[in-house]
Amino acid sequence: MQLTLRYHEQAQRPACAAFLRGTDPAAWLRELGRWQLAASQLSCYLVPESIRSGQLAGLFVVVAEGASLPTDVLEPYGQVAGQRLYVPVQAGLWPATTPDELQAALLWPRQLLHPSIGLVGFDTIDELDLGTLLDCAPPRPTDWGRAQPGHSPKPRLQQLRVLRPTAAEVLETLQQDVGTAPLTDLPGTAEAQPGPVRQWFEQLRYQLVKTCLGWVRRQRQGREPSSGHGFDWGRLFKVLGGVVLVAVGVLGIFALLSQGSFSSMGIVLALVVRMLVKFLDGNKDARPAPAPHFGRPQAAQPGRLEKWLAGNLNALEKKRQNEIERLLRLFNDNPAEALKYAIPLGGPYQNRGTAPPLALLGPRNTSFNLSGLGGGRATDQWDIGDYQHDLRRQYQSAANQELLAGRYAKAAYIHAHLLGDYLAAANALEQGHLFREAAALHKDHLHSPAGAARCLERGGLLLEAAEIYAELTQHEKAGDLYTQLAQPALAARHYERGITLLLDNDDRPAAARLLADKLHAPDRAQQVLLEGWASPKQPEVCLTQYFELASAQAHDLGAQVQTVFRQHTTSAQQVPLLRVLATVADRHATPELLTASRDIAYEVISTEAAAGNLEPLPLLRHFEPTDRLLAADCSRYTTSQPLRATVARRPATMQLDATIKWKQAASHRHQWVALGVRGEQLHLARGNWYGHLEYYSWAVPLPAETHMELVVDEFQSTTLLVRTSANAALPTLHLPKNKHFAEALTVECPTWLPPWPTRVAVLPTGTAAAQLQGDTVLLQRYTATGQLLPALTYRLSTAEQSFSGTEYGWPGSLLYYDGKYFTYWQNQMIWLAESGRHRMHILPTEAYQLVRSPYTAELSLAVVSEEGFMRWEPSKPTRNAPWEQLTADDASPSIHGLCFVGAAHVVGISINQASLYALGPDGAQLVRLIEVPDLVAVLPTSHRQQFALLASTGRLSLHQLDEE
Repeated sequence: MQLTLRYHEQAQRPACAAFLRGTDPAAWLRELGRWQLAASQLSCYLVPESIRSGQLAGLFVVVAEGASLPTDVLEPYGQVAGQRLYVPVQAGLWPATTPDELQAALLWPRQLLHPSIGLVGFDTIDELDLGTLLDCAPPRPTDWGRAQPGHSPKPRLQQLRVLRPTAAEVLETLQQDVGTAPLTDLPGTAEAQPGPVRQWFEQLRYQLVKTCLGWVRRQRQGREPSSGHGFDWGRLFKVLGGVVLVAVGVLGIFALLSQGSFSSMGIVLALVVRMLVKFLDGNKDARPAPAPHFGRPQAAQPGRLEKWLAGNLNALEKKRQNEIERLLRLFNDNPAEALKYAIPLGGPYQNRGTAPPLALLGPRNTSFNLSGLGGGRATDQWDIGDYQHDLRRQYQSAANQELLAGRYAKAAYIHAHLLGDYLAAANALEQGHLFREAAALHKDHLHSPAGAARCLERGGLLLEAAEIYAELTQHEKAGDLYTQLAQPALAARHYERGITLLLDNDDRPAAARLLADKLHAPDRAQQVLLEGWASPKQPEVCLTQYFELASAQAHDLGAQVQTVFRQHTTSAQQVPLLRVLATVADRHATPELLTASRDIAYEVISTEAAAGNLEPLPLLRHFEPTDRLLAADCSRYTTSQPLRATVARRPATMQLDATIKWKQAASHRHQWVALGVRGEQLHLARGNWYGHLEYYSWAVPLPAETHMELVVDEFQSTTLLVRTSANAALPTLHLPKNKHFAEALTVECPTWLPPWPTRVAVLPTGTAAAQLQGDTVLLQRYTATGQLLPALTYRLSTAEQSFSGTEYGWPGSLLYYDGKYFTYWQNQMIWLAESGRHRMHILPTEAYQLVRSPYTAELSLAVVSEEGFMRWEPSKPTRNAPWEQLTADDASPSIHGLCFVGAAHVVGISINQASLYALGPDGAQLVRLIEVPDLVAVLPTSHRQQFALLASTGRLSLHQLDEE
C-alpha cells in the first residue's frame, strides 16, 4: 500500500514540529532563538534531500510536550499515529488507514513524511546536539593592560522637584475677574464715595475733632478752685477755636478743590474769612477783667465748644452706621458687589493697630491673596455691634454660594479675609484642587504641618509631602511616598525608623507587618513575632500573625507548629497555643496542619483535664472538622463532670498594660477602647467582655500634659475620633473584624477639623463641629473625606431671651440625633436643627457634660452640672426641657462624669469614687458607693446587669447593678 498526502485548507492537527529549510546552521539557530524555547525542549534531526542523495535539505525540529510553537512558523508539522509519524498540519493521508495498520507500517521511532522529499526515518542516535553547530575559536593573546579609566560616571539623579511658583504667579493663578467700576456707579450718592484726598481729609478731621474734644473734657473735669488770679481759660478756648476754625476751613477748601467744586470752595472761603475777622475784632475789643475768686473760666464758652466737637464726632459715627446698613442692603441686591465693601469680622491678624476711622466704606479686592494674610498694617476698626450676626450670615451665605458655583478661590477669600476662618478657606482651596495654596495656609497660618502634607500629597507633590511626614515621625507614610517616587533606599530607611519606633512602643504586630509587607523581610518579621509570643503583651496576636507568614512561605505548616510547641511554648502558654491553632486550622485546613494540631490538642487537653480544667475541651472540634458529633459529645461530657475544688473561679477584673497611664475609655456596642500615655507616645487598647485585649500605638510624640478626648457615638458610626490639645496629627488606625470582635472600627484624628477645644460630633456619613462666635453658633459639617459642606449659623439671642456664653479650654459635648445637634454653653442647653431652627433652655447651674442613654430607642439625655444631674428627653412633648433628677448635698458626692449603665441606672464618677444611682419617678436615688483609686472612666458592658470601672493603672473591674 502506498500512502500519499492530500492538501486541506484548514489545519488537521496541532503543530508540534517544524521543518527549517536550508543548509545554514546560523539561520537555524536564529530561528530557534526566536521561538524563546530552551534547548532541552527541542529534538533536532538532519534531513537529506532524498533517499538517493546525502546532501542536506534542512533541519527537522520536534518540541517537547507542553511547549508551543510560534504561529508564524513557515512549515509546521503535526503528529499522526502517536508520536512516530509527522506530516504537515494542512495535509491528510490517502488512502485512509486504521491506526493499527499505520503502526505496523512504521519502522523507526520517528518518521517525517515530506511532500517533496518523501518518507525519512530517524533513530534515537540520529538526534542532533545543537552544541555541535557552534564553533568557538581559541582565544587570541591580547594585552588589556593599556586600558584607560575613561570618564567618571555622572552622579545618579536623586530628586525631581516641581519648580515653586513665585508669590506673583500664585496670585495670578488665583485672580478672579470680579469686575471693576467707577465709585460713582456704585449704589449711593456720588458724595458718598470716598476719593483719596477726601479719605485723607476725613481721617485728619476725625483725629483733630477727637483730640480737641478729649482735651476739652479733661480740662473742664480737672479744674480745681484756687485763690488769686486764675488762668484766662476763656481766651485760651477762643484761640483754640480759631485754630480749629482755620484748620477745618483749609482742609475743606482742599477737599472741594480735589473734587473740582470751585463754587462751593468760594462760599466756604468767604465764610471762613468772615468768621476769622469777627473773631479777631472780638479779641481786640476785649479788656482784661479780674479773675474770679476760684479762677474758673466762664462755663458758656467751653460748653458750646464741647457740644460742637461732640456733634461732629456723633455725625461721623452716624455716617458709619448708615454705611453698614447700606452694605447689608447691597448684599440682598448684589452680593458680588457687596463683597468689595465687606468689613472683616475676625481673624488672628485683625488687631495690628488702629487707623483713623472713615465715615465711608471703600472697595476691596475680593481675590484670595496669600500675601494679604497676616499683614501688619493698621486698619479702620468698625464698631458693628448688633450688625455682626447679620454680616456673618451674609458672608457665610456668599461663601456657600461660591462653593456651589465652583468658584473655590473666591470662597476662600470670604472665609480667610472676611470671616477669619483659615481652616475653611484651606478646605475650599482643596475642593478646587488648589493644593499648594491650601498647603501654604495649613503650614504658615494654621501651623498644621500634617494638613500641609496631606494637601501636598493630594496635589502630587510627593517629595515635599514625604519630607513633612518624616518631620512628623510618620515614617511609614514617608516610606510609602518614597516608594511611589521609585527611591527604594530612602523608603527602606524610613521603614526601618518606623519599625524602631514601633518596637520601642512594644507594638510587635505592627512592626512585623512593616517588615513583611514593606521591607519584604518575612524572616525578620517571624523573629519579631516569636519574641512577641514570649512577651506578656498580645502573645496570641503575635503567634497568629507568625503562622500567617509561615503559611505564605511553606506548604507544610505542621512542622512549624511542632517547632513552636516543642521549643517556644511554656506550660502556661499551651492553652493559648490551642486557641491560636484553632484559628489557623479554620483558615488553612491542610492535612499536615490538622494532623500536627490534633496531636498537640490531644496532649494539652488531656493534661488540662487531668488537672480539672475542662475549658479547652471545646477547641477539639476545630481539629476534627469532619466529626459533627464531637462538639455535642464534649459539651455532654463537660456538663456531666462535677465541679472540682482545684478549678479557680475567674476574677471579675481585667488588667491592661500597667506601664501605660490610661486617660480615657468608651464603649462601642460589644467592645470598648481606651486611650493611655507612656512617655511621649499615645497607646490604644481594644477589648471585649470575655477578656480578649488588643493593643495599638502611635509613633507621633506628644508634649507633656497633653489633654485628649475620645469621641464615640455607637448609634451613628463605627468611626472613632481622637483629639488632643496639642492638635497632634495621628495616623488612622484600622481595628479589624475577627472572631473576638464582630465589628471593625476606624480610629481617626482628622487634620481638617477645627482645632482644640472645638466640640465635634460623629455623623452617619461624616463629622460636625460647633463654634461659638459671640452670640452666634457656627455649625460646620464635613463628609467622611473632609470636604466642607455648606455651614449653618444660629443667632441664640432673641428679643425674648438673651444668650451669654464663652468657650472653655476643654471641648464640650455635641451629640447628633435625627437632624438635630444637642449641646450647651454655661447654663444654657441648646438644640440646633439642620433646618435652621434652634431652642434654648436655661438651667439653674452651669453644665459640663451631656450623655446619651444607649438603652432607649428614643433620645434620652442626662445633663451633668455642678449640683448633680438632670434628665432631658427632647422628643417627648411633656419632657422636652431638662428636669431635675439629683441635687448634690452633703450626702451626695460631687460628679465629674456620668454614664448610663442600664435603662434605669447611671453611674457618676469622681477622682476616687463611683456612685451608682437608680432612676425612678421621684428622681435619682443613691444605691451605693464604690471606692476605686484614680478612676478615669465607667463603661456599660454587654451584660445589662453589669458595668465596668477603669482606673488609670489599667485595672478594669466589673460590678453588678443589684449587688457586689
